[in-house]
Formats: sequence, structure tokens, C-alpha cells
Amino acid sequence: MIMRRLLPAFAVMTLMLSASLTSYAQKNLVRDVDYFPRSEVYLQYGTPSLMELTTILSPDFHSELANGEARNQKFSGIAGVGYNFFVHPRVSIGLDFGYGYGSADMYMGENSETGPAGEPKYVCRATVMSYSGHLSGAFTYWQQGPMECSGALYVGVSYMDESVVNAESDELVPNDHINFSFHITAVKFRYGDMVGGFAELGFGYRGLLNVGLSIKI
Repeated sequence: MIMRRLLPAFAVMTLMLSASLTSYAQKNLVRDVDYFPRSEVYLQYGTPSLMELTTILSPDFHSELANGEARNQKFSGIAGVGYNFFVHPRVSIGLDFGYGYGSADMYMGENSETGPAGEPKYVCRATVMSYSGHLSGAFTYWQQGPMECSGALYVGVSYMDESVVNAESDELVPNDHINFSFHITAVKFRYGDMVGGFAELGFGYRGLLNVGLSIKI
């Protein structure tokens, strides 16, 4: 008797639960169609930046080295971390930070008064550490499954910690300054959904070739 009285209630509850589950599934199906990741964080490593190369390789790095040359050049490349916020499935704005290090032994040319002709003389060791920060805008122009290609523009500042150590006196001559910096990524290829790897080619302060890992959430 009790079960007979409860059956209509169970039936109504079952129908209500079924309707609720159907409505929930429909809403989530629509949400999944419209959904796209809003945030991306990444780590990357790249070849030496434009600033490192031009600073160390330039004979004007030290005022006395008009006829100088650089030897034993070492470059760390650029290590960076960044964040992107997607305002559209194909458009993002972001912020990134990078660090790089370079050094070289500087020699005076054979026409220098500091050494015999034909025997370049070791004069100093030059080092440069760069710290950069950029605001960015990126556009994904091709996407197929887990693969995508994009381009980006970065604009910001770079703090250059330059120094020269004189070979004879061990005197340290610092030359710190802040520069306007930029970077243009012509093509960035990424493979992966939530977690993916990427490689990019560009020109500027982030390195000529970059590789890294990113997470989209």
C-alpha cells in the first residue's frame, strides 16, 4: 500500500530529474561550443637577443676600442616567462619578462699604440646582462585541431647592466642604462591543447629563435 502511494511521487521526481539533466546537458553543450581558454602561461628559451649581439659585437662598446675586436664571446641566450589573456579565440594581450647574459674579451687592433704591430693586445673583458619586460598583442591566423600559427608584436623596456673590467688595473667601469625595446614574432607554431610546445621565429629583444612550453586554462 505504501509503495503504491509512493510510486507517483517517484515518477514525478524521476521526470523532474530527467528534465533537469537534459536542460543541464543542453546548457553545457552550448557553453562548450562557445568556450575558449582565457589564460596562457609559458616558459621559453631563445637564442641571443638583438641587444646582446649588437652590444658585445660592436667595437664601440668601450670608447677606447675604435680598432678593437671581440674574442671568446659567450651568450646565454634569453630565458623568459610570460602570460597571455585571450579576449577572443584568436586575439590575446600579454606581459612577458626575459633575462640574458653575454661576455667577450676585447682586444686592440694592430694599429693600436698599446701593442706591437701585428699583435693585438688584450685590453678588457666586457659583459652585459639584460632584463626586459614587454606588453604584447598576438593574433592566431591559422588553427587546425591542436595545431596553430600566430604572430605577435612586443613593446617595452630593457635594462642593460653593462660593465668593462680593465685588464691592467682590474678597474670596473659600469655602464647601466634603460632602452626602449621591441620584438616582432613573424611566425609561432604551437602544438597541443591545454599543454603544448611551441617554436617561434622573430626579430628583436626576445631572441631570433625561441622554443618553450605553455599551459592554457
